[in-house]
Amino acid sequence: MASRPRKRKREAQPPVPAEPTGFSSLSKAEQVPVPESHLILAEERLAEYRRDPSRARPARDVFDRLTTPDR
Repeated sequence: MASRPRKRKREAQPPVPAEPTGFSSLSKAEQVPVPESHLILAEERLAEYRRDPSRARPARDVFDRLTTPDR
């Protein structure tokens, strides 16, 4: 008779805090505050892209560059 694989015990998950009153009626932008410096940087990069879209690189190329160890 073949033995059965053991079931792994589930780790207890911390309780999820209750959602504050009115939270779900907020827009996503209001739910997740973004620092002003991040918004400014995003606006600058979007403007740069709109000036010259040919300089944009596919996300996959950026990920590859970031995950390739220095040579």
